[in-house]
Amino acid sequence: MAQTKTQIQALLLLLLLGLWVAEVPVSAKPKHMTSAQWFETQHVQPSPERCNTAMESINKYTKHCKYFNTFLHDSFSNVATTCQTPTITCKNGREICHQSQEPVFLTQCEHVSGRYPDCKYKEKNLDAFFIVASDPPQQKDYLENELVPVHLDNVI
Repeated sequence: MAQTKTQIQALLLLLLLGLWVAEVPVSAKPKHMTSAQWFETQHVQPSPERCNTAMESINKYTKHCKYFNTFLHDSFSNVATTCQTPTITCKNGREICHQSQEPVFLTQCEHVSGRYPDCKYKEKNLDAFFIVASDPPQQKDYLENELVPVHLDNVI
């Protein structure tokens, strides 16, 4: 009985230690990219690809299967023009979001099975408006725009 109690305690300790291990958040921006570049990598896809293929390039940065992602099938410059629309409130309460003037064709990818690197996704295609959070471009962005998209806040 004492050995079983010791084994249970060791198992609980391992479980607690596992919970304390810091992991890189799935949405963490790679150090070599600006926020706008990471937004473009994650969400802008002018030519639609199947989710299983498209998500490989995102998941390789974090070494995780990202649970959910939306691809806007338009050019980055067209998506960036959304930042010129009137400011609205983001989900987090900040006043830096902007809604697209027109719906765009987009694909939503939801992780359904597998572990990195064999992540499997189901996809849903639709035409919808999107909301982006925008910030001034960083020096490495090489853009003339006053604001650039840095976060996909919502699809409506």
